[in-house]
Amino acid sequence: MDDDPKDLGHLRDVLETYAETRNMDMEVSAFSSGSDLMKVFQPGKYELIFFDNYIGNGLGIDFARAVRTQDAEVEFVFVSMSPEFAVAGFEVRAMHYLIKPATLEAIEKVFERFLKHSLKSDAPMIELTFDYHSVMVPVRSIRYLEIIGRGCCVHGEKDFQTNATLKKIMEELPPDEFVRTHSSYAVRLSCIRTMTKTDFVLDNGEVIPIGRAFNECKSTYIEYLTKKQSQ
Repeated sequence: MDDDPKDLGHLRDVLETYAETRNMDMEVSAFSSGSDLMKVFQPGKYELIFFDNYIGNGLGIDFARAVRTQDAEVEFVFVSMSPEFAVAGFEVRAMHYLIKPATLEAIEKVFERFLKHSLKSDAPMIELTFDYHSVMVPVRSIRYLEIIGRGCCVHGEKDFQTNATLKKIMEELPPDEFVRTHSSYAVRLSCIRTMTKTDFVLDNGEVIPIGRAFNECKSTYIEYLTKKQSQ
């Protein structure tokens, strides 16, 4: 949130560049005034808000206070030409402080801290490397894993290619949520719609093969269904 169109546009460009280079799903909303933000603000709607210290005739800290009274979980980053306002951010539990103009390197540090904060939530994450960058991926976003070349493709909300092996990733995932179905595949049990002699059909219609050496995955799936039905 910034009342300077040039600064606002620059920050948005840097955020979108960061998201693109990390293959992240990120929706960025821009506001030139605090009142515009407050008109649409709802608790839980935003995960991270960037406040400029001066927003028109108001102060970013004032709008941050208003947001904090409604949402205790959203993270704040203050952006300014001077670090003199950094202390004020402690009042609203600001996560970080940026000096203009925001750089890609600075945004990387913001998201490193943001992801560490996110790990404190109940949503389990797994750390994977994409394009030589470490990224925290929500476990619940992963549908299935596929060996491609020397690495592995993580299929989910978006598809990511990582150098990690399938075996290594499976060691990090909850064993009661994922099953190895083939020498080249592993699937999230909750994404399976039906099972045939040779395949699992996922809820989106994709077909995952069952390897001859992995027939025990059928029993694992049946046990999963039995447990689910008894809950």
